[in-house]
Amino acid sequence: MKKQKEITWDDIKAMNAETTKILKEISKMIREEKKERREENRRRIEEKKEEKQRKEEERQKLQEERQRREEEKEEERQRLQEERQRREEEKEEERQRLQEERQRREEEKQKREEEKKRKDELDKKFEKMCEQIGGISRSNGEFCEEYFINSFKENPVFLGERFDRVLENHRPDPAEIDDKYDLVLRNGATIVLIEMKYKAGTDDVGKMFSKLQTYRANYPIFKDYKIYLALASFRFPKVVRTRAEKDGIVLIQQRGEKIEVISENIRSW
Repeated sequence: MKKQKEITWDDIKAMNAETTKILKEISKMIREEKKERREENRRRIEEKKEEKQRKEEERQKLQEERQRREEEKEEERQRLQEERQRREEEKEEERQRLQEERQRREEEKQKREEEKKRKDELDKKFEKMCEQIGGISRSNGEFCEEYFINSFKENPVFLGERFDRVLENHRPDPAEIDDKYDLVLRNGATIVLIEMKYKAGTDDVGKMFSKLQTYRANYPIFKDYKIYLALASFRFPKVVRTRAEKDGIVLIQQRGEKIEVISENIRSW
């Protein structure tokens, strides 16, 4: 049997040194492993922090986006509300305008009816008065002529222009063409030939141009004068007014205690 080697003190010391070396290496490995675990934990904590921060930023971003959308919705709602309100106000203004327009038209219609009624009543009164006076002293035509002649003698103004000559029942002498003019107004530049009828007719309107031609022929000295043709009467039927307006003849009518020009289309020759 082989004899075992005896373990010496040096061997023990060598074994202890080896063991110590191994323990140191193990301890170093343990420290390094702990350090790696700490680093890993720290890294994970940092990653968690970063992830948490990222999620918080995303949450904040989403919240801001929701808030922005809510603000946009609110702005759109307010805009639509203001638009509806504006349209309602416009509708109300249009309704009031139409109502005022209808009221104005009704008032104008009522005013025209009242004016027509008053005119008709006044015409009837004057017609009755003329008939009464005519039955006593003269015909309706004579009374009509006297009324307008006296009115122009008292105030010889026509269309705002004053005249210094008022000639009634005027006949030229000598005459190139024999004719009579009921009333002639004259100043240094203008002449007005006025025919007077108790109740004017369309034929009376047409005859005014004949008066113009004979007057021009009888008075060549007034060739540069402006001449107006006028028809004076207590009554003018609608057809007469239409014809006179078309031809540019001036219509003169009694209105209360005054005389009034009622034509719209006035011409001179």
